[in-house]
Formats: sequence, C-alpha cells, structure tokens
Amino acid sequence: MTPLLEVQDLHVSFNPPTGSVRAVRGVSLRVGQGEILGVVGESGCGKTVLFRALLGLLPATATVSGAMRFRGEMMPIDGALQGAAALVYQNPGAALNPVFTIGRQLQIVAGTRDSEVLCSLLAQAGLAEPERLLDSYPHEFSGGMRQRAVIALALAQNPRLLIADEPTTALDVTTQTQVLDLIADLRQSSQLAVVLISHDLAAIRRVCDRVVVLYAGRVAETGSTDQVLDRPTHPYTRALLESVPRPEAVGGDLLSIPGSVPDGRDEITGCAFAPRCRHASEPCRVRQPPLHRVQTGHDAACVLVEASK
Repeated sequence: MTPLLEVQDLHVSFNPPTGSVRAVRGVSLRVGQGEILGVVGESGCGKTVLFRALLGLLPATATVSGAMRFRGEMMPIDGALQGAAALVYQNPGAALNPVFTIGRQLQIVAGTRDSEVLCSLLAQAGLAEPERLLDSYPHEFSGGMRQRAVIALALAQNPRLLIADEPTTALDVTTQTQVLDLIADLRQSSQLAVVLISHDLAAIRRVCDRVVVLYAGRVAETGSTDQVLDRPTHPYTRALLESVPRPEAVGGDLLSIPGSVPDGRDEITGCAFAPRCRHASEPCRVRQPPLHRVQTGHDAACVLVEASK
C-alpha cells in the first residue's frame, strides 16, 4: 500500500520546571493511502501525544524531533500536518463551542456560508435533516449526534488523513457501532486514510487494516489486524488481549496486567515492559530490543522474537 504518511524516529518530551518528561521515545510508523490504522496501548503510552505532535497541538513546553514524509515529500515534523489532517476529539462536548450554532461553527471551519455545502458535510457525517440542524446548538444534540458534528467539522477541512482519538468514548454500544461504520464508510467514499486511537480492541478489530501497539512511548508490535490480534507475539499485546472481559468468563476473576506504565520521567535502559512481564529475563532488563520481523508485515520488539531467529 502506497504510504500517505511516514514517521521516522519521533521523539516528544515535555520540559516543565519540575523536570523533563519523555512521552514518545523513537516511534516509526506509516499510514497507507485509504488505510485505517489502529493505535492501541494503555493510557500514558504516548498515543495521543504522538499525533498531536504531528498536528502542532502540543504546548510550548514540548520538544519534538524526528523525520516525516507526507505524500512522498519530506516535511517538518512539528505541526506539518495542519491542513492536511484533521482531528476528531475524544470529547465532542468539549470540542464544540456551546454559544455558536452547529451551522456557524461549520461556516468558520469550512470558510463558506453556502448552506448546501454545510448540509452536505452534516449528511456525510451521518446526520439526518441537516437543514434543520444547522440552526441547532450543541446542547440540543445527543452524544452520538455531537460526535457526528465533530466529524463533520473535521471533514470541512478537506483532509487527506483523519485522526480519530477515542471517538466512541462514552457512547452507547449501538452508537459506537454506528460511528465506527461511519468511519469505515468515509474511508471508502472519500478515500480518506484514518488513524483510530482506541483502548477498545473490538473496535480496532472491526474497522482497522493494521495495528500499532504502543508501550511507554515505543512501538511494541505492529502488523495487520489479524496478525496482531489473532497471533500476538509481544507479551504486552498478549496481556492486553487477555485483559478483555469475555462473556463466557462470567463469575470468574477479571484478568489485569500487574503494575503500571513507566513514568515518563524515568530512564528506561532495557525493555520497558520487563518489570510487568512474566517472560522477562536478564537480557530484557539491560537492553531495549529493536523491532524484529515475525513474518512479512509483522514486527515485534521482544527478545523472544530475536532468540527465535
């Protein structure tokens, strides 16, 4: 698949007066034309920070380094995707201005008062009766409608890449499915590339072509959705999958990963997951393994993969 976005060795750190915090520690990834890439990992693993860095949405205390190609052209790493990519925020209620109508907010972003254009954007986002909704305020919308309105605002920027950051959070199951189906439909109808950031592995499985698993600001595993979710290699990916509640396990203990994600202020000399990994050995604690090929298109950063070669 032809790459739309290629990121090489991205580092992001924050430098407040209290001391430096490393949020992203050398991430490389690609997003293909018309592809949906899932990005997963626990809170604090760097998922949101990574893509906000590319959009230039980090505070002044952030330091960003690395290299990036977009549509084959080298671009500055910090904020270069502004105008080429759009972000769908996790909390649509906070993303919408409560004192402006939905139509007025679309006018500002789209740069036009043409009601046909504005109605088309709402219709693309799956909202019925768009003419009536233009004069509505965000508080008059349900949670699912607000999320669709935020997607419409993103589409108003005519992006080539849509970054959806936990777009189904706080939505009921039926609405979650509808929003995911909408994202998949937009990929087909508009040839959008999509990055779906989510904790929900079922959502990732439903719509994504490939998956990147992040841990402590590094890529732990990457590959096609089937490779990563059906044949996981990295112990962290396996642990995430084991932590998903299953209906057949009603009455049993819920599994969880012991410990927590390393603090961004800590220096990590070996594998960041080693303190929580039941397979960890001495080599894991002294050296960070690079990504190793498991099979075509499937890589994992684990000494177990390295030892099997």
